[in-house]
Formats: sequence, structure tokens, C-alpha cells
Amino acid sequence: MQEEQSRRKQRTPLTSEEVFYIKKIKQLRELKKIEDFKSTSFYKILNTINIVLAGFLSYCLLSIIICNHWQTAYIADVHCSFSTYNREVQKPEISEIEFTTTVGEFIPVKTNNLYQEPQPYDVLYIGRDFIFNKVIKVKLGYDNRTFWHIYTYPSFVVAVFALCLGFFIYKVNRHLSVNGLLTVCGLFLLASLYFILV
Repeated sequence: MQEEQSRRKQRTPLTSEEVFYIKKIKQLRELKKIEDFKSTSFYKILNTINIVLAGFLSYCLLSIIICNHWQTAYIADVHCSFSTYNREVQKPEISEIEFTTTVGEFIPVKTNNLYQEPQPYDVLYIGRDFIFNKVIKVKLGYDNRTFWHIYTYPSFVVAVFALCLGFFIYKVNRHLSVNGLLTVCGLFLLASLYFILV
């Protein structure tokens, strides 16, 4: 008799209609939770900051690739670093050039397939971004190619990495969690500061 009392009553399985309604109720609760989170001022402020920082990083990439203004300067002093010797040209290839302009600005530049050394008082075209007036590119007076400033390479890589990772995080969770929002905000902020300060 005691064994009969300790036994549980057998559960009756839910019908497919009841299972459907339970799933719908869970989905509605989840949607309500998401809407409540989206209506908080924390979400609105942080999401706005993320959008502004993503726009700024896009500006950084565009200024590195195409959008910059050019200034004319003159070379006061130049130091070249050489790499391999090219037998066809009978000259070593210049891998890096450190310019000092007549106004005292120091500009290290990575070069590729350059064999003619720039001379003092040659014309130097300096490509700068519009907002911070940072040196991004350099063009020599006798060569149509542009050469990137030594710090432009890491700025470009950091900005691309931050944007790709930020958009991947957005794709995964649509900024519906605090962790995703804070991670993307921190990533974009650090990449933006790197572009500004370096």
C-alpha cells in the first residue's frame, strides 16, 4: 500500500496544439524581453555610439584609400633604406625612405619598386586626412605612385579588423545583449583612438 502512494501519477502527454501554444508563449515572452531591452536608454545611447564610431572608422578607411587632400612640400633631408639589388636596373631597391621636409616634418614611408633616390629640395606631395590633418600618403614629384606612411599600415589593419569583427558580432546577436553592445563599442572606440593618436 505504501508503494502505491509513493508512485507518481503518470503524466498525460501534451497535444500538438498545446505544444504549439506553449512555444508561442515562450516566443512572445522573448520578444517582450527584447522590446523592453531596446526601449532602455542604455541600449539607445550605446547603439548610437556604435553607429557613430562605425561611421568614423569607415571615414578612416576611406581617407586611407581615396579621400585625402594633397599638400606640396619640399624635401630638406632624406635617408633611404635599401633591400635587394636589381640586376636589370643595376641599382638596389629602396624599401623605406625617411623624409624631413623644409618645415621640419619627419615622414617615414614604405616604398615598393623604387630605385631612384629623392634629392633634397625635390617636390614632395603629402596626402592628409580632412579632419585631423594626419599624414597618410606621400607622392614623389617624379613618380605618380603613392606610398603609405609607415603608421598608415597598422591603422588600416586595425580599422578593417574592428569593422569586420563588429559587423560579425552584430550578425550573430543583432546587439540584443549587453555583452555584444559593450564589446562592439569597446572595439570601435579602441580602433578609433588608435587612428587618432598614432
